[in-house]
Amino acid sequence: RLGGHVHWATTAEEAREMVLRLCRDRGVRMAVKSKSMATEEIDLNEALEHAGITPVETDLGEYIIQLAHEKPSHIIAPAIHKTKGQVAELFSRELEGTFEADPEILTAVARKALREKFLQADMGITGANFAVADTGTVVLVTNEGNGRMVTSLPRIHVALMGVEKVIPSMTDLMVFLAILARSATGQKLSSYTTLVRGPRRAGELEGPEEFHLILLDNGRSRQIASTLRE
Repeated sequence: RLGGHVHWATTAEEAREMVLRLCRDRGVRMAVKSKSMATEEIDLNEALEHAGITPVETDLGEYIIQLAHEKPSHIIAPAIHKTKGQVAELFSRELEGTFEADPEILTAVARKALREKFLQADMGITGANFAVADTGTVVLVTNEGNGRMVTSLPRIHVALMGVEKVIPSMTDLMVFLAILARSATGQKLSSYTTLVRGPRRAGELEGPEEFHLILLDNGRSRQIASTLRE
């Protein structure tokens, strides 16, 4: 009703094909991505690369891991196994420069490199921490703000989320947001809580022309029907 498109993916293969089909139909050559465990689950980056589409991770930890051609080592801090010296060596090799092992310098280097990608990309791909059923709101919880760039600059936004992330109302969201930050990072609230409701509307200055939500099962309904439900 808000102008978005909802897709149902029973398997990881179906979800990958949905994203690839959108890329083919819309002429997408580059996609910027916000941190998403669901896209890791379905090996989306590999599928995009195989199809000739460049995926760019924009979360700093995920960006480091992508440049190193590795997999995340932690669900919240994907590059926690890397020292600042290793990151400096990696950036110096991959980003054509000589950079000190200083976190502020390295962050600035990544910011400059990624800003160009945000402006070039045709598609933004995110996960979703929650989706609120009665308002059609997709909720992204981040600490870097890159999620807001991914959802507002490219002309197409695709959100891929597990079906278990759907909650009934904004009242429920308030409870889950409090639980999420405390359980994940020990914060009272994450730095950025972004609420997205479909594509850009008439009169709005920013936001995508198209919004697609892919609801991923991939075994979730089977698990919910088991003893793991609680």
